[in-house]
Amino acid sequence: MIKHLWDTHRLALITFAFALGALGYFGVKTISSAIYWMDPAHQNQPLAGWMTPRYVAQSYHLPREFLLEALFITPGTPPRRISLDAIAAANGVTLADLQTRVDAAAALHEAERAARTPAGN
Repeated sequence: MIKHLWDTHRLALITFAFALGALGYFGVKTISSAIYWMDPAHQNQPLAGWMTPRYVAQSYHLPREFLLEALFITPGTPPRRISLDAIAAANGVTLADLQTRVDAAAALHEAERAARTPAGN
């Protein structure tokens, strides 16, 4: 059967194999990411110098606008991989100061989210 498909529909078979491979790759990536971020050990982690803003956003469930302000990043800045150590050094603060700002941003986000949620839900 595969030989017949290869002989008569080679392009379709190659395309199908490629699509199946892409589905497998992105499926595994999505599931592994979900498992990683659902682990309580990875939620609201204390800040470390190696972390990036994206990692902090995932850990604290913070939207971009809350995180940018907390980490002294101006909106519209092109995204890049920068560590919290580099952000702290560029702004003359410590990781403890950044932790305080991120905690405040998380509390503000949670308060706004609670205010938007109807009572009883």
